[in-house]
Amino acid sequence: MENIQLEGRTIEPHDGRNVDKAPALFVRYDKGEGIIASEADIRLLGVRNFGNAPEIANNYWDTSTLSATKGKDVKVILPCETGSRTLTESARFGLGLINPDEQLVNYGVNLDVDDRWEKLEGSGVYTLQRKGLILNKDLTESQAMKHKLLLTKLGHPNHVDGKFARSADEVAEIIGKTFELGKQEHGYDTMMGQYIPVLLVIQEF
Repeated sequence: MENIQLEGRTIEPHDGRNVDKAPALFVRYDKGEGIIASEADIRLLGVRNFGNAPEIANNYWDTSTLSATKGKDVKVILPCETGSRTLTESARFGLGLINPDEQLVNYGVNLDVDDRWEKLEGSGVYTLQRKGLILNKDLTESQAMKHKLLLTKLGHPNHVDGKFARSADEVAEIIGKTFELGKQEHGYDTMMGQYIPVLLVIQEF
């Protein structure tokens, strides 16, 4: 996919596996050569600019908004405070773990070594319980509008600290417009599913 010119900025798509692309993009960020967009940022760009750049909304993008799972817990790591482009220490740590030389676990970074799970703490990190979350299937619009994991990723003010929040209206715009476009363009009634590794329970008899 070619670069996208939008709102006075250049969006550079980088096709390939996360583990291969993320480290190089992280090095570029440290040199001041752009940012890795958050999930809320890329979704908002997509729905607000669909007429000019439909490829943003019509493609899946990996972002600097991270999630991590262990047992019954899910951690969301928001990359930047609202209005800032500076990565938090927690986001820097999480992004820095992405390494093509390590074996993936459930398609993600192994968090059971070197106290990595415990180190994913601090400003912008939110821990949720799996229980009660609809996971690993696409959502209806009404489910998406009250899904704690999705709302946390998007920075809904009822789910994150003020310095990481965007307005409730903006979050509703992201979700509502996504469903509107999905229905209009593709006939989809469900989307925005939250996919994380399945929790396995082993019972001994």
